[in-house]
Amino acid sequence: MQRWPIPRTHHAALALTVTCTVLAVVAGPSLAIVPPADCGRMTVQTKRYTIKADQLGCVTARTHARRYLSTHRRPTGYTCRNFSGETKLKFRCSRGVKVFFAIRR
Repeated sequence: MQRWPIPRTHHAALALTVTCTVLAVVAGPSLAIVPPADCGRMTVQTKRYTIKADQLGCVTARTHARRYLSTHRRPTGYTCRNFSGETKLKFRCSRGVKVFFAIRR
């Protein structure tokens, strides 16, 4: 059985492919850590709050926050926690990775 010689470019391409595959498996998906989006200030019942949202649009977060601050009714599917006077954080609502919260100003 006769074997044909493999060109050097094939060796280099194979080595590069194996290296990239190993690095992709070892490194895994890299997710950037991003701070919550600042959705601006809002006044509810003469009190001022800064609304922030993570993995949620600002329009939706502001709508949910206004409703929660004025009526204490949480959005469907969200779990909300109120915080006491020892912190500036008024509340935090989350549903999986979607989070919005208000900071007293």
